[in-house]
This record gives sequence, C-alpha cells and structure tokens, in this order.
Amino acid sequence: MTLTRMPLKLGCSYGVRFSPDGTRLAVLGRDLVLWDVAARQKLWRGKFIAHMSGMAFSPDGNRLAIKSTTGQLAVVDAEAGQLLVNLQNKKDGEGCGPAWSPCGQYLADGGWDGRLRVRDAQTGEVRFMQEHPGEMLRGVYAIDGGRRLLVLHGVKSVDEGQEQPPDYCSVWDWPLQAGGGRKVLSLPGLKSCAPSPDGASLAVLHHAGGEEVLSVYALPMAAGWPRCLWRRAAARATPCAGFPTAARWDASARASCCCMAGPGSASWRRKNLRIPARWTFCLARHCPPSAHGNPAC
Repeated sequence: MTLTRMPLKLGCSYGVRFSPDGTRLAVLGRDLVLWDVAARQKLWRGKFIAHMSGMAFSPDGNRLAIKSTTGQLAVVDAEAGQLLVNLQNKKDGEGCGPAWSPCGQYLADGGWDGRLRVRDAQTGEVRFMQEHPGEMLRGVYAIDGGRRLLVLHGVKSVDEGQEQPPDYCSVWDWPLQAGGGRKVLSLPGLKSCAPSPDGASLAVLHHAGGEEVLSVYALPMAAGWPRCLWRRAAARATPCAGFPTAARWDASARASCCCMAGPGSASWRRKNLRIPARWTFCLARHCPPSAHGNPAC
C-alpha cells in the first residue's frame, strides 16, 4: 500500500523560503510562519513588523531577515521565533531584498529609489550605499554561495520622445564597493530573473519578437558573455493553464515548472518540462530547498 503525502496547508501567502539545509520552510503572509518540513508541523507564527513583503534566511539558517513595503528591516531568531532587532528604517521606502552577506554580519537590500544599501545586521548602521539615478532596483539575490549579489535594475519612465532603455542585471562582489557592479545582461521587456543556486546560470523571463520568452544564460564573467544556453516561448514552456509570473530555479535534478492554475488563482501546479537537467528551474513564486552552503566572509 502506498501512502500519499498531503500537501502543506499554508493558507493565504505570497512568499516562501526554505532554510539553507532544506529542513524548514518560512511562509510569508499577514504573519511569518515557520514549518518543520519533515514533521509537517508549524514551529512558530509571528507578526514582527507591519506589511512584510520579503525575507531571507541567514547563511547558517539561524536568523530570518524580513522587509516591509515601507522598506523597514528586522531580524528574527529562526529557532525561537523572537524578534532580535528592528532596524527602524521605515522611511527608506519600498524596494526589494533582503540578502545576507556570506558572513551573516550584513544585510543588502534595494530600493525603488535606485539605492543599493548594505547595513550592519545588528545595529542597522548603513555601511555602504550606491545610488542609481533614474532606476528602481527590482531584485537583489545572493549567488555563488553568497559570495556575490545579483541586482535586477528597472529603468524608470523617460521623457516623451526619448527611447526607453532596457532593464538590466548587475553582479557585485562582497564586500561591495562604489562602482563595483558589473552589468552582465541587458534585455528589453525583462520581467523577472532567477540565478541558479551555484551562480553559474541565469533564468530570465522577457519579451522578444512579440512573445514572452524564457531564456537561460551562462553567468560566468568570461569573454563572449552573455551566452544564451536555452530559450523557449513561455506559453509553450508552460504545459498547464495560467501564465508564469516569475522564474525560480529548482535545486533538485528534476526538470519541472510551476505556474498558476488559472487567472487570479493562488494555487500552483507542477508539470514536467523536457529541458536539460543542468538547467532545471521553476516558473513560479515558490521554489524547492537549496542545500548550497555559504562560506564565511
């Protein structure tokens, strides 16, 4: 007799993150909830700041950084479910992130005002800031075991008659330095991107030739980059109803994708994709755990 495992009933939520070892699942909704994946039990639930919009586990998995729609950052003890520090930065405005430094001492996040900031995770002191005039930072991702950051830049509207520059991605090495970001990819209609856990590839949802396209690019900073490894129209790459809204990598060896079950639906379905196993990814807001480690600074 084969037992069928029932899915976790996460309730209304708009973000999930697995711990670095894959044993716990943080779910972000009106509250922040931590699950034990194997036991399928809630470990704790808390509402630490209002209007939470983003989160990230520290490299050791012991802390969770959370960010609100006002830009406010806080750090939570992932074991006890207790607030460790509120960085009291409510006036920074909405943005993206957070992402941890590889040593777990600093937090990076981006603002829709174009500012990339690095803060001390204990005191909230801003240790680095780079402004990007005329841009909004749409995504900040830790890549290459946390040793680098990938930033998704969105170009704000331009004056009438001027051509809209394409959005682009930049890569930064820790520790971040002024002018240290390297533009690695620029595409018109760039909707979403997701670096692979090892930082070697970048999955991108974008527009090309009147279609929404899913492409995979090689990420190493070498001559001839960027080099497209794989491309497919997103509608044909999605074998179930609904349309993909974001790219996410699958840390397993299975080639699979997730997409909305229908317009406006909060549920997701998994379907197989016949693509090279090296380039497995998900078209979804949710992704499986990554066991990729993070080195010290």
